Amino acid sequence: MNVMIRPSTIWPLQPDKALAEIVMAARLRVAVLCMDASPALMNRVDTAIHLLDLTMPGRGYSDLPQDLFDLAGSEPAFAPLLAARLLADATGRQIARAVPDTILPEFYRQAMRILRIDTPSLDDDAFRKDLSICLMLSFPCVAQVVEETGGVPRRAVTTGGIGQAMRLARHFATTGLRSGPYFEIHTHTPMLDGFNPDGWDRCYELTAELLKMRPDCLGLVGGSWFYDPALATVSPRLTYLADTPIAGGAFRVRLGASEEDTELATATSATRRTLVEKGEYMPTRWLMIWPRKALLAWAAARKGDVQ
Repeated sequence: MNVMIRPSTIWPLQPDKALAEIVMAARLRVAVLCMDASPALMNRVDTAIHLLDLTMPGRGYSDLPQDLFDLAGSEPAFAPLLAARLLADATGRQIARAVPDTILPEFYRQAMRILRIDTPSLDDDAFRKDLSICLMLSFPCVAQVVEETGGVPRRAVTTGGIGQAMRLARHFATTGLRSGPYFEIHTHTPMLDGFNPDGWDRCYELTAELLKMRPDCLGLVGGSWFYDPALATVSPRLTYLADTPIAGGAFRVRLGASEEDTELATATSATRRTLVEKGEYMPTRWLMIWPRKALLAWAAARKGDVQ
């Protein structure tokens, strides 16, 4: 993939200007969609916004309430109108959610993309991530979407043996025995152009900015097959995904293997697919845990700040 130019070097808009452009574009989109929308549909969208604001904070992006699907029904204009209405209030949400200005370049880019989607579906994982971005409950950070509902799952204590359990116990001792909340990263298909070393470094820098606004957040976690130590021999070009956090004070724990991990690991690589078919590689999910203090120190060193 091409090397990412850091957004901070190319961002032409001031934060208030960026938000104003998002709001204007969203209002125009709403006006177009409303030309063919019934008053009943508009009322259902209003109800949906109230429902999401009430129920989604603290829930994962994919855990949408059933009532939302009931409100959507089979109306194709419901989802695009819902996204546009949410983005039309981007200024108010940015203030209420304490979103740092450094997030706005990527938020702007993704918001404008979302407004161009004609037929989104609530059943689509990518649109669920987009909806969370519109709610400003998830944050597009160049290489990944970052949401606030992450944690260390219980199975992490039991799947890696006594050594892993003891390591987690030492970590929990530093968090007051809390297993969350953490920021959690998710790959988002429309953002794959940022999936490269520069994009990931920028993702970590932006996560550090989010951490500064949320003192209760314990750090960053990410669960994936690409944190598996086996990648050092299977796909060495991807080892930066684990090496960079670990060099900055993160650690990883084994969560186990599943069919989903195999599907994800082999979807884009004939090499990994062949190794799996030969029984020479079993994609395994590992959890990367980057404690708050270590991530903030890594980001400060990147900027040359004195701690």
